[in-house]
Amino acid sequence: MAPILFVWLSYSIYHQIKAQEQLPNFIASLQQIPAATAFWYLVLITLLTAFNWGLEAYKWKRLTHRLQPLSFKAAYAAILTGQAFSFSSINRVGESIGKSMLLSDGNRLKGVVLSFVASASQLIVTLVAGLFATIWMFSDMPVELQDKLHVSEMELSMLYGALFVVVVLFIGCYAAIPFFANKLAKVSFFLKYVFLLTELQTIPKRLLVQLSFISGVRYLVFLLQYLLIFKLCNVSIEAFTVMGLTAILFLILAIIPTLTLAELGVRGKVSLLLFGMYSSNGMGILAAAGGIWLLNLIIPACLGGLILLRLQYFRKQV
Repeated sequence: MAPILFVWLSYSIYHQIKAQEQLPNFIASLQQIPAATAFWYLVLITLLTAFNWGLEAYKWKRLTHRLQPLSFKAAYAAILTGQAFSFSSINRVGESIGKSMLLSDGNRLKGVVLSFVASASQLIVTLVAGLFATIWMFSDMPVELQDKLHVSEMELSMLYGALFVVVVLFIGCYAAIPFFANKLAKVSFFLKYVFLLTELQTIPKRLLVQLSFISGVRYLVFLLQYLLIFKLCNVSIEAFTVMGLTAILFLILAIIPTLTLAELGVRGKVSLLLFGMYSSNGMGILAAAGGIWLLNLIIPACLGGLILLRLQYFRKQV
């Protein structure tokens, strides 16, 4: 299903690109960007990507410290292998398996469980930021958006209310992870899996707060990357508007089930829908969305694949 979705979305975007009347102007505008300027923008965005995954590596290092202490280098490698595994999984759930590959044999399943805690901390930030962005941006969004989505203002308000309830419940569940783990450990069905719940039962509340804070910093880095790449691609939208629309984009991507491969098509379609209301530079919007997808997901996944191959090679030598 995912390959079909990817082909369809890519085909749709291809026709949208062909229909872009400003295509020659966009290419001309790119040619006018000094090579040195483009180079330094790309260097800065790439460094932000490395910093971003470094923050995720620090989260993983902190989360696995009591299970199996890892060096920062090993934690960073684990994050990249997680990206490699996530490439063919829905909404990158395979990332949890990939991150645990560098743990010892007896700790990998526990690592998978802990990885979902790290993902939950990031999802909370995405949901909260997306909720506030949708409420904040709603009054500024043209009626055109409602026409495109075929929804009324009341229906959107009901959607916001449902989203608010989901966010509150999710935050509550995240804060109560040790409590729920203790309750599940007493259920007969989970008795044989109690060893997987041990680490969750003893997670300090302070660590959960720290993970959420680091996730918030990562989120700000994502926003900064979008600001920079939109400026590079000559998409003229006010900075706060870019951040608000990007938060809504992340919220939609978190909700829609996609493979990483098909995500480019989804990301492009949604980006055109949102940012296209404030800029006619459709080619620049697609170029920015594709650039972020390439730098933040594909290149790290390729590096993670190389790490896995190297790891497999050395295990065979042993």
